[in-house]
Amino acid sequence: MPNYLKTALKIALSALSLWLVFRKIEPERVWVILSRAHIGWLVVATGLFILSKVASAERLQVLFAQAGLRLRRLPNLKLYWLGMYYNLFLPGGIGGDGYKVYLLNRLTGTSVKVLISATLVDRLIGLLPLLYSLAVFVVLVPEVSLWLEFQVGWLWLITIPLLHFAAKSLLKRFLPPFYPAYERSVDLSGLVQGLQMLQILALIQAVDAQGKPETYVLLFLVSSIVATIPFTIGGAGARELTFLLGAQALNVPADAAVSVSLLFYIITAVVSLAGLVVSFQSSTLTKDLSS
Repeated sequence: MPNYLKTALKIALSALSLWLVFRKIEPERVWVILSRAHIGWLVVATGLFILSKVASAERLQVLFAQAGLRLRRLPNLKLYWLGMYYNLFLPGGIGGDGYKVYLLNRLTGTSVKVLISATLVDRLIGLLPLLYSLAVFVVLVPEVSLWLEFQVGWLWLITIPLLHFAAKSLLKRFLPPFYPAYERSVDLSGLVQGLQMLQILALIQAVDAQGKPETYVLLFLVSSIVATIPFTIGGAGARELTFLLGAQALNVPADAAVSVSLLFYIITAVVSLAGLVVSFQSSTLTKDLSS
């Protein structure tokens, strides 16, 4: 499928998802919640998100180093931010990850295969703490844990160590160059996930959302998994629809849940815009990466 059709389809699916969301809740109520959001808590949430992305960039730098590509921290961070900008605002074409692979291959001579492998491992290891957190929070939310306990008991929590060591074994088997960096990368991924969960708690405070905080965190974790599927623009619409359906199922105010989701997306977009500044300094970035 041509890139312009893929982009058009993503825009259409995002629009459809948001349309479905605002059929179920009143846009005016969401706007009132957003307009009354506490600025101080929004600043805290934004700071936590920025820190999570710095940790994400550090994780990728660790994996690049394991593959023999040693980048200095600041150029790596600039490249990471540029990738965020491309992923969110330029969803067509090669995207942010593809651009990083292209640029690093051209400037450093590192093979495309190695760069793609590092990027793939980065994405997969980034999912692990998300799944671990999900396993914990489904137990903390009674509406889910009671059903889960009836189905499989507390054996559900055994999935955390099993998944951890299964991923470690698969990495050693299929991508052994990255195996020594596994634990360090997982630790950084845990830091990323923890910071973003704290961000959600800050957003709950910002909009004074009613209901149990752990329920909102659980909805965020589920929506984050949904958002990794690239069928919308940066997860827009898909995340809000997940929050809406989850809120209805778990008895939290749907308008507050959707507001939290929208604020998370807005913060993501605003922070990612910093990549636009990097794009205007492409010559400086090229020099930094090649030196």
